[in-house]
This record gives sequence, C-alpha cells and structure tokens, in this order.
Amino acid sequence: MKFSGGRTALTYMSMVLVSILLVGYLPQALGQNPPAPDAACKAYVQKFYDYYLKEVGKESKETADIRAIKSKNFAFSEELKMQLKADDAAAAKSPGEIVGLDFDPFLNAQDQPEHYVAEKVSQKGDHYLVSVYSVSGGKKEAKPAVTPELELKNKQWTFVNFHYGKSDIPDNENLLLILKTLRAERAKHK
Repeated sequence: MKFSGGRTALTYMSMVLVSILLVGYLPQALGQNPPAPDAACKAYVQKFYDYYLKEVGKESKETADIRAIKSKNFAFSEELKMQLKADDAAAAKSPGEIVGLDFDPFLNAQDQPEHYVAEKVSQKGDHYLVSVYSVSGGKKEAKPAVTPELELKNKQWTFVNFHYGKSDIPDNENLLLILKTLRAERAKHK
C-alpha cells in the first residue's frame, strides 16, 4: 500500500513507532527525569493536606476524615478505610459519649491550624513516611504534627497509616493502633 508522497505502510508505521519512542524517552534524553518517588510522595501528601484543610472547615453531619475517605476513596488503604468507618459507626451509636476518636486523625489535632507543610520523606521498606508540620500564626512547629505512611500501588499513592510520634502510651503512636485499642475497649463494655 502506498501513501501520498510515495511512502509505504511499513515506512509510515516505522515513523509512528520512532515518534512514540522519542516521546517516551525524550524527557530522559534531555535530562528531565520523572520525579523521584520521594519528591512525588511529598507532593502528593502536600496536595492532600491542602485539600483536607478545606474539608475540615466545612459544616457537615459527617466528620472531615469520613468525607475524605468517601471522596478520595482511592487514596486510602482498604484496612484504613474499614477501621475509620467502623470507629465512626460506633461513635454514631453512642451520641454524647466518647467511644471513638476524639481528634482529627489526619491532622493529629482537635483545633485546625492555618496550614500544614509536608517536608522530610523517608523510606521504610516499600512504604514512605512524610513528616508533616502544622503552621499557626505563620510559625511552623518544631516537631511534625503527623507522619503519614504511604505506599505506591499501581502507580497510585495510598495512605496506609498515620503516625503521631513517641508517646507515653505506646498504643497512641499511630492511627491503626489507636483504632485497635478503641475497638478492644468497646468490646469489653458490651
């Protein structure tokens, strides 16, 4: 088969294939490598916190964390979503009593600071930990407020846990441990 200008189908397909390959490799050839996992993870966490602080300020019957796991379902591990929903359901069954989380698990706070800043990223196996600092009155706190733990699954960052730093109570170090402890306490009182 001949195309205009005397090109054959094989020549045309060769040009298409070369073009596709150049588009895929051109950024690397020009020294524009895709962002490192650390940088991509940090940017993802910052974008989440920018979104989430807007969610916290909205009036709703649902807590901001539950709204976030519903609207950004893909951003959370199945385990984390399941545990947060179970805690929320338990709290809804006991209005006026504290039987579940009594703080915002993504902010590690009861009051909302003006801003959060994602900074240091460290890798632990196939998981990434991002230190997130609260900013109030234009001043960044000295220690991270929270350290989200993420993994990269199918080219998508997923929150798997939130760490709160060392505590006098070891069960308060991270969100999944706190949820497990609260679940055990509720089971004792049934």
